[in-house]
Amino acid sequence: MFMFNDNSPYYFRNIIAYEMCPDFNNNFGCSSFFSFMDSLIDDAEDVKELKLAGVFQNLLGSDEELAKFFNELGHDLPTKLFHYIRTDAVAYSKKYIQVKFQIQKHYRKRWNKWLSKARSTYFNTPWSLLVFLAALLALLLTLIPMLVQKVGGC
Repeated sequence: MFMFNDNSPYYFRNIIAYEMCPDFNNNFGCSSFFSFMDSLIDDAEDVKELKLAGVFQNLLGSDEELAKFFNELGHDLPTKLFHYIRTDAVAYSKKYIQVKFQIQKHYRKRWNKWLSKARSTYFNTPWSLLVFLAALLALLLTLIPMLVQKVGGC
């Protein structure tokens, strides 16, 4: 879990600047992470979802500030600055492209869209799921005597 506070923007910008030094042999790990997060985060709602998933903790202030931080930092990354130079940074990585493709493939499935919409619309609280299960049980208990009577009558 990453924790973002008031010092985080300065700290991460310095790490990225250090990664850009020509005399430092690296795999652009920090730049890759922030490029990936920049592709995931567009607004405060995305930050909220990632916080709920336990990816990071926001001590920076509001979710809007953290989204703004990721979007601003994404413009300064080597993957965005040097389009014409091939680097090992995430924008040119096969793994990154595969993960992004799998996310898009998962998102495009109609069944996943329906489940997500049903969950956010009808089952957004634990009580709604409990009520649904109780109604389903009541329906089954109503149908069982009719089925037993029909089968027993033959």
